[in-house]
Amino acid sequence: MTASIVLVAAWLVVMRLARRSAWQIALISLPGTALHELSHFLIGTLLLAKPVSVSLIPKRKGNGWQLGAVEFTGLNIINAAPVTYAPLLLVGLAWLLFDRWMMPVFKAGGYSVWVLSGYAVACALFSCLPSTTDIKASGLSPFAWGAVCYGVWWLCH
Repeated sequence: MTASIVLVAAWLVVMRLARRSAWQIALISLPGTALHELSHFLIGTLLLAKPVSVSLIPKRKGNGWQLGAVEFTGLNIINAAPVTYAPLLLVGLAWLLFDRWMMPVFKAGGYSVWVLSGYAVACALFSCLPSTTDIKASGLSPFAWGAVCYGVWWLCH
């Protein structure tokens, strides 16, 4: 297990270092970017946020780069937080990939597939955090959800 954790950490370092070049980070993180945007799209579709476009084409944005985007026409105070924070679900995917694919492949001695699975886990982890654009798009929705959760907790106690 330690070797697998070290491998994922090494891939994360490689991805972090690739951020110095727009084309390198776009290329090395493309699977993670696709997962990130797919999570927005799927949760947005499920919660009726009405996704209208998806892009995986990197674009210059201020001093940085936007690696992908999903645009919605139906974000509101109820669905904005789950849609914009959907990439956090990739932590669960990373754990499943680690536990169900990476570890068994390592134990079986399939080291080339193990390295590939480590890359897949690292991509999911690297892309799981919502961007600042995601956080801004959530607006007051997280506070509304927090108030509802507090109200339910208060009623139950």
